[in-house]
Amino acid sequence: MQLHRVRIRNLRNFRDLVIDPFPTPTVVVGENGVGKSNLLHALRLVLDPELADRRRYLEADDVHDKSPTLAAGVEVSVEVELIGFDDNPDARSELDGAIISVKPLIARLTYLYRPKRSPALLLGEETAEPLTPSDYEWTIFGGTDPGNTMLAAKRYAALSVLPALRDAETDLSRPDRSPLTSLLRELPPSQANIEKTLDAMRTARNELGSDSNVQHVASLIRSRVATMAGPRLRLDPTLAFAGRDEDLLRSVRLFIDAAATRGIDRTSTGTANVLYLALLLERLQLRRTAADGEDTLLAVEEPEAHLHPTLQRHLFAHLLGQSSPLLLTTHSPHIAAVTPLRSMVLLLDTAEGTKARVVPPGLMESREIADLERYLNVNRAEILFAQHVVLVEGTAEAYLLPALASSAGFDLDAHGIVVASIDGTDFLPYAKLLGPKCLNRTFSVLTDGDAVDTEDKYKARREPGLKRALDLLKVLALPPVTLPFKADLDGLQDCGLPVDGGSRDGRHGLVTTAAEFGVFVGPDTLETDIAPLLTEEMIAAFDELAEGPRRRRNFAEKLRQVASEASTETQRDAVISRIEAAPLSKGRYAQRLAGHVEQIDLGARIRGLLASPPGQPVAAEDLLGLRGCGPVLALIDALRRRYEGLPLVPTAKEAGVTDNEGEHNLDRSAPAPL
Repeated sequence: MQLHRVRIRNLRNFRDLVIDPFPTPTVVVGENGVGKSNLLHALRLVLDPELADRRRYLEADDVHDKSPTLAAGVEVSVEVELIGFDDNPDARSELDGAIISVKPLIARLTYLYRPKRSPALLLGEETAEPLTPSDYEWTIFGGTDPGNTMLAAKRYAALSVLPALRDAETDLSRPDRSPLTSLLRELPPSQANIEKTLDAMRTARNELGSDSNVQHVASLIRSRVATMAGPRLRLDPTLAFAGRDEDLLRSVRLFIDAAATRGIDRTSTGTANVLYLALLLERLQLRRTAADGEDTLLAVEEPEAHLHPTLQRHLFAHLLGQSSPLLLTTHSPHIAAVTPLRSMVLLLDTAEGTKARVVPPGLMESREIADLERYLNVNRAEILFAQHVVLVEGTAEAYLLPALASSAGFDLDAHGIVVASIDGTDFLPYAKLLGPKCLNRTFSVLTDGDAVDTEDKYKARREPGLKRALDLLKVLALPPVTLPFKADLDGLQDCGLPVDGGSRDGRHGLVTTAAEFGVFVGPDTLETDIAPLLTEEMIAAFDELAEGPRRRRNFAEKLRQVASEASTETQRDAVISRIEAAPLSKGRYAQRLAGHVEQIDLGARIRGLLASPPGQPVAAEDLLGLRGCGPVLALIDALRRRYEGLPLVPTAKEAGVTDNEGEHNLDRSAPAPL
């Protein structure tokens, strides 16, 4: 049996949360405070047979802030739809009253917390007054009729939650709480072995009980009790050793070595958690396969607790590869990295409460999903947790973009902005994953223009950067944007590059349109694009890495030529080839260059390029108009406007207002589009 769909209304973080489809197995990810634990609590209200009935009553602070209050008569509901029990006649019989669909077979159970229906109030014989928690009742019903009470169904379609603040070591040492005891009850020793062991224990018990010191202790206890309480308290204390079947099972202990000398208390907390989880999973598997078995969904909150990252990846890659019902909530990018995308539920905080996003069926091809899973597995799973993701082509951008932002006093990390290299130019699968039809994360793209000249029959290859932008706009925008963009791009590609260097006429308009949707397209390639902005820093970084004065002089000459005027493809290649020549590489060079970039005053540098005085505002279109480096700077400007309410290059007045006791009048409600 599996969860198929969940809807939660008016409970805690959730004004109206829908998870459809609800994947199996499930990994729930999201920021702190977004409601991962509250999602588990909501499921417990419907499915957990161990949850005390008194805990199904709610308080005022259990109601979502924007919902009606308890006093106003709010109704809180948690709908859970179940599938996967077609071939289980017991389940079909148990859930018969909850069936809402036959093909496919779907059952719905709903927890409902609502005001009691007062007959006097319904008849108008009583005046409505503000309600209190004592005026409420809860029920669990099947199907669509609240009168169809099915409280017992939660004992069959059961949920078991392993909380985040667990003490696996203590639980394993206590027979009444250890999953080992439950497992041994499912697979007990043979009765013959139990009887044989008990007989041996009785003999040993009698020998110990007849020991003179044991008898003396018993005599001392009897004497002390008689002295304290007198003859009216009829007690005859006796010392003996327990020997029942149940005591025998409860006395079994788990050791971590073959010699049975080191107990759970001698291992790490992480190891104890792994052992605890293994015992629990084994016990649940036995219950599922038993003749009178139950189909329990195990939910584990923050399973990464106390586990080394490598162990997290291996352990949960194994668990998530199984078909058994398993639900995890996690902050760990290491677990997210091994999570199949179809198993992921991303919780997002919105103005209307927490919303959930899943990878919908059919949005991406299987090969695209496989590529993304490999990317997340070996690279940047933190894009799933980021406040904002900037997708870039390679390592050079990943080094230089944060350095440029830092040189303007803008810390990307502080705002949860992750710069993620995709090691290529195929941004489309990432845009689909992060885009509005899937996970709906806020993201931007920075890509090279890579403009070239070709024969007319290959003119569709002349502006690959803008072609990538068009593909991305098809994910992010509607046809009224994409159709004119495509027509203008087709016309642009009819033209060759200017003989004396630079970009095709009309290109700037397409770059501006793409930037409005968070796609920033440079003219050529990053290293030559930033040359007008960072000429001396680029020369200094090259001098530190390259050998030989002649090689250094040649690089400086070629770079200054590109930086000073519109350049040709040949001139740009002369710079790039020197950066890529051994022992250098683009990544190594960008790493060294980033250290120089962090030391500059970016605002002053930009004003110098624009010939703009300190009191003059610098708009996004001003930055986009800068030769070469414009799109990179416009991207950082858009990020800063969104997350700090400031332009990349603030005026003295803007900076002064911001510094005035932490208050400013900039409009944060209308950030630059990304």
